Amino acid sequence: AGYGQYNNTNTSSSGSDFYSNPNNTGKSNMEGDMYGNSSSSDAMNGLIGSAAPSNSLSGPMTSSHSTPFSAPTPSVFDPNAAKQSQSTNAIQPSDEEDYENEPPLLEELGVNFPHIYSKSRAVLFPTSQHAKHLEMDLVQDTDLAGPLAFALGLAGELLLSGKMHFGYVYGFVVSGSIAMTLLLNLLNPNGAVSMWMVLSILGYALLPVNLLAGINIVLRVAKLGWTGMALAMVTIGWCTVASTRLFERGCGMRSQRFLVAYPVALLYSAFVMITIF
Repeated sequence: AGYGQYNNTNTSSSGSDFYSNPNNTGKSNMEGDMYGNSSSSDAMNGLIGSAAPSNSLSGPMTSSHSTPFSAPTPSVFDPNAAKQSQSTNAIQPSDEEDYENEPPLLEELGVNFPHIYSKSRAVLFPTSQHAKHLEMDLVQDTDLAGPLAFALGLAGELLLSGKMHFGYVYGFVVSGSIAMTLLLNLLNPNGAVSMWMVLSILGYALLPVNLLAGINIVLRVAKLGWTGMALAMVTIGWCTVASTRLFERGCGMRSQRFLVAYPVALLYSAFVMITIF
């Protein structure tokens, strides 16, 4: 009992001396931190916060993440990239459309009425001065608006005569154009001949056959005897002369004109036969 009393007395006195001694301030603060004393921890946090760099600064040396510093990104001027960006901006179409300077719709579709008239006149009058002095660009023009109109007109006239020959007209035009293109490329010493030019010339030369088909609507040519036969022969010769002269000027085949005229005459003979019979 005496030992316990002595031990308690020493413990209480040493504890009171420890907390009352001003020299033990550091220990008391340490124990206060250990037991939840907020005064010293707040002071320490404030000191650390004032020493840390501010995140409100902007620039390559600050960051809002856990890493306070980051290396600046190097930037090198690339002239090729600058030229590419300029070309890309130049290629991009503008939102504003220039409707005032926009070409007409028929011109965009390749329909040129003066060219159609001039070429049709050269077919109707193959021996005239107009046909002889026809411009080379006009002869070599791959205009298909006139040939398409004449082919459809011929099929329509045959339909008015009671003949459904749309397939025959289409087949003769396509097969004849392919065969004449191969033949002209074999005979032409000046270079290749375009199939579209051949198709355009053969289509324009169908105009006399259209006239014969128009006559056949009113008068049956097959029943006219020798007169109908003469009309058929004149039509074949007319188409042959007109197309051969255009091929002669467009391809420069003056010396081969008779070799060109023979297959052309056979082709237009087929059109005349389906017209009158």
